[in-house]
This record gives sequence, structure tokens and C-alpha cells, in this order.
Amino acid sequence: MIKAHTDSTAKLKTAAAGATPAITPDAQLSPAQQQTLNDLQAKSGAGFDTAYARAQVDAHQAALDALKAYSGSGEVASLKSFATGLVPTVTAHLNMAKGL
Repeated sequence: MIKAHTDSTAKLKTAAAGATPAITPDAQLSPAQQQTLNDLQAKSGAGFDTAYARAQVDAHQAALDALKAYSGSGEVASLKSFATGLVPTVTAHLNMAKGL
């Protein structure tokens, strides 16, 4: 999963740079993402495992929803192509996360 995320981040940066004007993805976590990270850091053992699995499902579902929406109605061709191409990978990751 780390390789897939590293590869998709590189593809996103390339697609965003190809937009006119170029788009720079925000490297900061959203407040909700930071809260999830903080919550995970405060847990251990089975509590961590349960929270991590739920966070993975939630994050992959949100990413999939965003990708599908943009692939259908996005205005930047390079990002629309990126979104469309990533849907199968994120769907697979979501299914794996649901199996945790």
C-alpha cells in the first residue's frame, strides 16, 4: 500500500503541475485528518487496531468519492484523467481496508 500511495502522489503532482495554471497540492493535513492522527497516536493494542481499520475505511471511501466525482465532472483534463485512472486502485484499497 505504501508503494501505491507513493506512486499516486507522484502522479497527482504531475497531473496538478500540468494544469493551467499549475496547481500545488496542499501538503498539510486537514483538521479532520490531523484529529484522526492524534486519536490514533493516543491508542494502543486492540483499540488502535480497531480505530486504524475504521480510519482506513473512512479515508479510502472519502478518496474514492472525490475521485469518482472529479472523474465525472472535473474541469482540468490532467486531473480528471488522474482521478479516473486511480478509481480502481482506491476501490481495491477500500475493499482491503474493509477486510481488516
